[in-house]
Amino acid sequence: MSEILDRLRELNPGLPLCSVMDPAFAPYGRVLGGAAEELAAALEKTEIPETGNAYVASDPGLEAVGLMSRLRRKVYGEMDIQAGFCNGNGDTLNAMEYHRCSELNFTTTGLVLLLALPEQLKDGILQSSEVHGFYLPAGILIEIFPRVLHFAPCRITECGFRCLVVLEAGTNEALDSANPAAEGEEKMLWMRNKWMTCHPDSPQREKGAFVGIRGENLTLKI
Repeated sequence: MSEILDRLRELNPGLPLCSVMDPAFAPYGRVLGGAAEELAAALEKTEIPETGNAYVASDPGLEAVGLMSRLRRKVYGEMDIQAGFCNGNGDTLNAMEYHRCSELNFTTTGLVLLLALPEQLKDGILQSSEVHGFYLPAGILIEIFPRVLHFAPCRITECGFRCLVVLEAGTNEALDSANPAAEGEEKMLWMRNKWMTCHPDSPQREKGAFVGIRGENLTLKI
C-alpha cells in the first residue's frame, strides 16, 4: 500500500493524499472492515466500460450478498437501501456531490476518492484546493459520512476501477425538475437525495448543473 501511495504522491505533489486507514480520514468517514469475499466476488462480475464511467444504482447480484442485510441495520438503521456500482476510468474532479445519508464504498481494484468536508462548502461554492485525495485499497469496506462531498472515484491504473456504491433506496433517481437558479441549498439539488456543485470545465455544467467549484479542475495523474 505504501508503494502505491508513494507513487501517487510523487506524481501529484499539489494534491494532499493519504490512505483511508490514516487518522486523517476520520472526519470524512470510517473503515467498516475488510475480507468481504462474497462482496468482492459479486463486484468482480460487474463490467468496467472501455471509456468513461458507468453508474448502476441497483444491482441484483450485489444486493443479494448476505452482508447487505447486516449493513442495512448497522449503518442505515433498517432503512431501505440500494447496492450498485460506479465503474470506470475517471481521473478528474469535475463535480462534488453529497447525500443526507451515508454512502458505502468497496473496491476490488483500488482507487482514489476525492473528498471535501461539509463546512468547506460555502453557499454552493467550493475551492478545489480544499479537496483531499484518499486511497481506498482493494478489499476494504468504508462508510462516507452524510454531507461529505465526493464524486466518482479516480482510477489508479490504466485498467480502471470497480467501486461498490450503497445508499438509501431512491437516491440518485430523477427529480421532477432541477433549478440551479434557486436560492440556497435548493440550487444544488440535482437528483433525489443528491446535491451537487460542478466545475466550469465539467460535463456536468453542460447538462445544466449548478457551477460552484473554483480553482483547478483536479486530475489524478497515474
